[in-house]
Amino acid sequence: MSLDSKNTADYSKIKHLYSNYKEITYPVLKDMFVAGLTRHGLSDEDDEFLDVTATILTKFHKDKTILPTIVDMIFFRNREGLFTHDLIWAFFQARDPYSLMLIANYLNSDDINDVKLACKLLDFVPSIDMNIEKDNKKQYMDFFNWLKENYSYLHFTGESYQRTSKPVPYIVALDAKYLCRQVSINTGKPFLPLTKRESNLLSRFYNLGEYKQLLLSKYSLRIYYENINLWKSWINHSITKQINIAESKL
Repeated sequence: MSLDSKNTADYSKIKHLYSNYKEITYPVLKDMFVAGLTRHGLSDEDDEFLDVTATILTKFHKDKTILPTIVDMIFFRNREGLFTHDLIWAFFQARDPYSLMLIANYLNSDDINDVKLACKLLDFVPSIDMNIEKDNKKQYMDFFNWLKENYSYLHFTGESYQRTSKPVPYIVALDAKYLCRQVSINTGKPFLPLTKRESNLLSRFYNLGEYKQLLLSKYSLRIYYENINLWKSWINHSITKQINIAESKL
């Protein structure tokens, strides 16, 4: 079975189970998940029950309260050599970028297996290096700063280990970051329509390479919060002058 077929089959199974559980109230379903924790890791069947229940709670009921428990289960299973992909998928279905800090906490673990998995799950973040010989505390702080800077501009892609060996579950909407316009986590688009002026700004921005887009979006956000009047002046310069100023300041 291909990865795409497996992903479709897994989702169909979840939808089928959800249709069976739809008459069950959320509190009862939550109790089922909590009860299942007592048998976590004892058998494939018990773990599959937890995986499906966790997915229903995070994806359909938008329950974020169980995310710390899910993360702990993921790292426990990893240490024991047990299957983790479906539980990882359930975790990311919450679409909550702040929950990534739960994974980042394991960068400071004394267990090398924890550190390796944390680096793997956060590998899509530029500040995370899969070289585990790096200073893990520095990686943790670099990740924290990256998340703090980009939280309002993150777009959930839906990529998972069911589809690729190196998923990128979140990407930064650089165009929105350049305009300092918060985006929807689901679409990556600003909540309100762009003005004509903003559209004109982006027509120049889109013609740039990735390096210059990264440069401008980072500098734009920084001065937007430091000095709004300076930002208004800078954003109205030609794109070439914007780049020159940004390069001289970053």
